[in-house]
Amino acid sequence: MSQLIQGTQALAVPLPLTHPIYHILLVLATGERHGYGLRREILTSTEGHMRVGNGSLYRSLDVMLTTGLIGETRGTLDDMPALRRLFRLTDLGERIARAETERLVQLVALAQRTPRLWGRHPALATESGQSAQSARGGVR
Repeated sequence: MSQLIQGTQALAVPLPLTHPIYHILLVLATGERHGYGLRREILTSTEGHMRVGNGSLYRSLDVMLTTGLIGETRGTLDDMPALRRLFRLTDLGERIARAETERLVQLVALAQRTPRLWGRHPALATESGQSAQSARGGVR
């Protein structure tokens, strides 16, 4: 189900967020970044599990700029002395990131209460960690 959050911008922001947009918001919550810095930080923070290509990154940034989740300035950072496009989190972006984080926390809590998904399904294991069939004397 998609939820729309109306901010100060004319466009609404659909939830759930895409993975690239959510990761970009997480990185920008720690400070301004340029495009390459965003890609590098997402890769590092996810231990290499999330790779955002240039096309996906800049499409996501365009959506985020249009909807007011982020702002853009020109400037330099310590790791890149040349003038670059810098992206920063807006108040709306912070509110959306918090809403998405809460949605994900609730989703994980639901999964944790679902024994079959959280490794406590009776057909998969008993309290001692043996398989149910093995515990009944079937397979050894």
